Amino acid sequence: MTADALAEPLAGRSAWNVSGTLRAVLMVVPPLLLAVLEVFHPQPDQTAEGVMDVATWFLGFHLIQLVLIGPVALSVLLLADEFGRAMSWAVRLGVGIFLVFYSAYDAVAGIGTGLAMRSARDLQAVQQDGVFDVVEDWPGLDPVVFPLAVVGTFGWLLALGAIALGARRAGAPAVQWVFTALAALFLLAGHPFPFGTLAFGSLAVAALLVVAGLPRRARAAS
Repeated sequence: MTADALAEPLAGRSAWNVSGTLRAVLMVVPPLLLAVLEVFHPQPDQTAEGVMDVATWFLGFHLIQLVLIGPVALSVLLLADEFGRAMSWAVRLGVGIFLVFYSAYDAVAGIGTGLAMRSARDLQAVQQDGVFDVVEDWPGLDPVVFPLAVVGTFGWLLALGAIALGARRAGAPAVQWVFTALAALFLLAGHPFPFGTLAFGSLAVAALLVVAGLPRRARAAS
């Protein structure tokens, strides 16, 4: 499938009947909140003691992130809708993959690690080290968990890449589709600060430009 096919114009301009104010809030606020949240992503020393010290926040952080993943996916769909792309197979498939696999990754690598290491506080030192040995690679390169992150991130890249291509072909101002493309690319480096903040912050900026009416004016002029 070629890039032109991904960006092929679709029949119909709007698949989401959402009022202007609510649409603006749903497009901008969720990615903005997630961008700010990523600033506070725990990055402890890679030792049992270091992870146990932040285990409660590690758990809480990823619970909040899990809650925000759904609204951010909706923001992506509404952004796509501004260019008649909400029903695109690439956007819908990408968002679906992102929701399922990135949520699974967040639950295992983030919530699972936090729960395990918080429970390990009541164990003896040798047992704590044993628990840490099990979960140490979950947020990183664990052969079972890591593919969840790869597939989930691929879904994000597919959806936002299709939107950026569609926006460019629709004649949107370069700044809008460039920020959309940046949102796709930055997440390839992971969600902790700084790249998670850059990814979701870029999406928020792109959505804010949409709310400002730039793509609508471009469509009117085409």
